[in-house]
Amino acid sequence: MKQTKRKKIPLFDLKLSSKAKKEVAAVLNEGWLTSGPRVKAFEKAVTKLLGVKYATAVSSCTAGLHLALKAVGAGSGREIITTPFTFAATIEAIIQAGAQPVFADINPQTLNIDPDEVARKITDNTLAIVPVDIAGHPADYISLNQICDARSLVLLADAAHSIGALCGKRSIPKMCDGAVFSFYSTKNLTCGEGGMVVSRHKVMTDRVRLLARHGLTSGTYSRKSSGKWEYDAIAAGYKANMSDLHAAVGLGQLASFEKDQAARIKIAERYCKNLSPLEDFIEIPKIAKGYSHGWHLYIIKLHLSHLRIDRNGFIAAMSRQGIECGVHYKPIFELSYYRDRYGLLPQYFPNAAYAGQCVVSLPLYPGMKMADVDIVCEVVEKLVRRYTR
Repeated sequence: MKQTKRKKIPLFDLKLSSKAKKEVAAVLNEGWLTSGPRVKAFEKAVTKLLGVKYATAVSSCTAGLHLALKAVGAGSGREIITTPFTFAATIEAIIQAGAQPVFADINPQTLNIDPDEVARKITDNTLAIVPVDIAGHPADYISLNQICDARSLVLLADAAHSIGALCGKRSIPKMCDGAVFSFYSTKNLTCGEGGMVVSRHKVMTDRVRLLARHGLTSGTYSRKSSGKWEYDAIAAGYKANMSDLHAAVGLGQLASFEKDQAARIKIAERYCKNLSPLEDFIEIPKIAKGYSHGWHLYIIKLHLSHLRIDRNGFIAAMSRQGIECGVHYKPIFELSYYRDRYGLLPQYFPNAAYAGQCVVSLPLYPGMKMADVDIVCEVVEKLVRRYTR
């Protein structure tokens, strides 16, 4: 393919709203930077968005997963079933909670954990199932709930990608015992850094709040506001609270969340329309019946048997045309620490192993122009036709 000079199209491009900047400026002017009124307001706003009563903001989704697992009793001798097709943070949280991760293969269409595989991995030591909503497509919560109800297991969602997703008309936290969201810089709703544990169960979010502030019975802002300095430590906790600075960014971004989410949907629909004629060469995302995709990522899968180029070569060729792509994710069994610690081999997880070789994330962000979507699709088409077998 002849290389032509093109504008650079990034995988993601963050544009903070003017409201977010004003919220941050207000916090700086007021002088209360750590957890305080903005965090409380952000928690309230997110619960309203999701239609769930209880939430605790934390420093990251990873911290939230860790503390939520601790809150439901994770520890030595307990097993947590999750997917090998996820970011390392999911597994870190399980290990830091003192539990043993157990891996179940994925559904090759949605890239989410396969409930049938989950059922085969349950033992007397199983405490919880932690599905991951890859790219923003909800896991099969109906089937997973049936499994958990039958075996009295906890269902805790790693919802880092899926704040805009729905199961029918229900948000992710309504489909499980608790869900943990990410507000990292690239997420659909950002605080720069941050996370939130959201649940129908007050006992879970209260326990997470306690653990996130060193196990103390009251936080700094509540002591200042009440004028009562007394506190006790009733657990050995952690330092995992969200600051008002980060919450201010989140509050500002919430004002444009629905508009931004609508933009993501339109971009994804344009990709699907443009790329659907290429399904001999690539697989585009399919949405399971009854679900709404959060569209954090737009992931295609290369049909490698039909192409004379591998995934890395494809991404390099896209880059030469000015288009940044990503890989979400390199499976856990390809990461040396986890592979060696748990004796994981690709043949144990054939669907995750195949996905790990062929997934490509295309650029997707609210401010992306439709003309840029068309350029990406044009380059994808030229590449797959050039390298067809």
